[in-house]
This record gives sequence, C-alpha cells and structure tokens, in this order.
Amino acid sequence: MDVVKTVAKYLNTPVGTVCYNTDRVLTTMLDNENIEGFASIILRLAERSAVKMSREQTLLCYQWLEHIAMYGNQAASNPVFAKNFLQEINRSLEKSTYLTGSYETVADVAAYHVLYPLIDNLTVSEQESLMHVCRWSKHIQSQPRVCQNKSPLQLNTLTLSILAPAAH
Repeated sequence: MDVVKTVAKYLNTPVGTVCYNTDRVLTTMLDNENIEGFASIILRLAERSAVKMSREQTLLCYQWLEHIAMYGNQAASNPVFAKNFLQEINRSLEKSTYLTGSYETVADVAAYHVLYPLIDNLTVSEQESLMHVCRWSKHIQSQPRVCQNKSPLQLNTLTLSILAPAAH
C-alpha cells in the first residue's frame, strides 16, 4: 500500500484512498472507477500522469509489477526466499539496464521501493554477489524524486564502484 502512495507521489498524481477490499486485493478509486490490484493501480497512475510507454513496455511493466506484488511480501518475511528472489531479479538484470530493457519505467520505480528493505539488509559480500540488482538500484535512486524521504541505499563497495557505476 505504501509503495502505491510513493509511486503516486513520484508520478505527481493523486491516488485517492488505497485499501484492501474484502478479498484482500489492493483497491483504489481513480476517475470514478474502482481499480483493483497492485499492477493495475500503478499502471493507471502512470497513464494519468501522461507517462508514455509502448504497448510492449506496458505489458512488460504489468508482468514485472505482478511478479513483484506476488513475491515481494513473502520475500520481506522470509530471508531465504528473499535471497532467491533477489538472485532471480539479478539474473534478469544481467543483460539489461532496467527491468523492461534499456529504459526506466514505472515498474522500476515501484520495484525499487518494494525491494529497498531487502537490499538495505544485504551484507557487503551479498551486495557484490547481486551486482546487477545493486547497479540497477544505484541507477534508480540516482534520480532525486525516486528516494523522496528515504536515504539512498548504501551501495559503495569497491567492486560495485568499479564494475557497476551508477551512471554510464
């Protein structure tokens, strides 16, 4: 729920009241329409803020947002699952700069905020073993509007500084 509010603030668009419905599905009312589900809400917020995305980018964003929503809570409560989850994302980022390819999307911003506590709890050696996730995080948080009231993640190991700089 907090991630939706954070992304809405990042996109500079009102999100309304966000709550869980009786089926425990994240819900809000936008433009007099009930929007249900993490991915659907985030994509509607992006649409309302005039974020331009191709059809392919929108579909890839939807896949990533659903994936993050499905496994993010479990990762937050289970350290073993969190490690596997981050390793999977690390493999996905091995050949691309951002989740959906070469361009940052709203999925990256939302995923950053979901993954923030997981990455923040990594040891230096764990950070270095997840170099692509940490590189991606450095890219995302290098934008001032992304972090908002959070401190940027401390990703300053020697290996990361040399092999995964924040900017290319």
